[in-house]
Amino acid sequence: MKRNFNKIIGSVLATFLLVFAIKVNAVTITTDSSRVGITDTNSTYVTNQATLTVTGIQVGDSFKAYKLLDTFYNSTSNTVTYEFTSSFKNYLLSIEAYNDYTVDDYYKLTSGNITSGSTKTTSTLDKLVSGYVSYIKNNNVVGTDMTQNGNTISATLDAGAYLVLPVSTNKVYAVMVGNLDFEANGNDWVLNNESIVAKVSEAGVTKTVSDTSSKNLMQEEFTYTVVGTVPQYPTNAVNKTYKFVDTFDDSITFSGISSVVVKDGTTNLLVDTNGNVKDTSGNVVAIITVNGQVMTIDFNIDYVTSTTVTVSYKAKLNEQVGYFNYNRVALTYSNSPYTNDNMTTENINVNVKAYGIEIFKYAGSDKNKALASAEFDIFADSALTKKVGTIVTNGDGIGKLKGLGKGTYYIRETKAPAGYQVIKETIEVEVGSDDVESGARDNTLQYEVVEISNAATGILPYTGGSGLLFYSIIGIVIIGIGTVVTIKIHKKKALNVTE
Repeated sequence: MKRNFNKIIGSVLATFLLVFAIKVNAVTITTDSSRVGITDTNSTYVTNQATLTVTGIQVGDSFKAYKLLDTFYNSTSNTVTYEFTSSFKNYLLSIEAYNDYTVDDYYKLTSGNITSGSTKTTSTLDKLVSGYVSYIKNNNVVGTDMTQNGNTISATLDAGAYLVLPVSTNKVYAVMVGNLDFEANGNDWVLNNESIVAKVSEAGVTKTVSDTSSKNLMQEEFTYTVVGTVPQYPTNAVNKTYKFVDTFDDSITFSGISSVVVKDGTTNLLVDTNGNVKDTSGNVVAIITVNGQVMTIDFNIDYVTSTTVTVSYKAKLNEQVGYFNYNRVALTYSNSPYTNDNMTTENINVNVKAYGIEIFKYAGSDKNKALASAEFDIFADSALTKKVGTIVTNGDGIGKLKGLGKGTYYIRETKAPAGYQVIKETIEVEVGSDDVESGARDNTLQYEVVEISNAATGILPYTGGSGLLFYSIIGIVIIGIGTVVTIKIHKKKALNVTE
């Protein structure tokens, strides 16, 4: 039931007034006569200032301080009182659970300070002020810019209580509250500075691909691994978005959800055929969806128990293979846990470079005489046990095998063109030795060209071969010469007998 807010402030705050029977010389008040207290109408707004400092922030982040409590001073009664700012008061009135809240109630919540600790907290003050974050954004509440110096920010502010929030960041900060309030020191009032240790957690993602060297990437699967750093969202966070968006080039074929392995820390989770990722208690920790060349893994952070999650899955290259074959992953997460704002990291690009082997087959030493139908097996090991493909030459004497990883390959001819000898030797070839950085060339597949000649095989004349013909003719000539010499010798002997 709603009650008159001002009446509550008046009745309850009377017990909360900071009253000191001391001489107050250090307090200064505004000259604006309109700025008087509501609870104590004889009090005036205090203009004393102190420094609010936050340490442990990320360099480059920016922050604002939003005032929660104003400070008022009554010089006649020597009393200091605190009252909600109009904006914070309106927020409390808009939430049924806080309709009747007083400053006294506020100060009973963890002493009214949230100055350090984990982003994970059950603090009731956290809960109270975290809801104010959305109100600030939706109602354009004005804050005070804080000045950055390395990993520290600070601002000189009027006495009171302040909520510190990031304006620009890629980290996850919990709410931080600091009080710049007075205390008695002898006969003087002392306004204390306040220092806050940032309550911050990080989110991030990395991606790698398994060894793709010396293998046929169109036949053999390779593995991508995505590792995410999970932020520790505040207990009272209303937005805990955390998901990977993974995009494949058209030249990459995802092996399907059945190839996906998800880990929470070092614990394997269960992945069903519908893409539901569950823990051993049956809680859905993540949901995997695939739409064309895009795979999304959306986590329910409430069921993630560690600070890292790992997703690995398999893929192959396909007929659209190029020199560059990219897989891109980005992390979308809430860096504003009390609003619906999310941020997406830049894509992390993992490139699987592909190459090829091109064989040019020709006769003898005549490169103008191309040979078709030569067949070669290509291996990834010198023992010729790991076959990665076969090349057959066409009418131009050319045969190709594409989609190979960088590395050393071994070529073995298994069938020579008709009329030519099979090469017995194994040919070693290094693929990708002239590799260049991404962007330094176009996406045309890079082939390592190997030129191989074949010697003709000798066969009998009647088969149409010319291998033995030359030797046959020489034999006939030799026989003829021998016959002639023999005849001459016999004739000479005959003449000698006649004489």
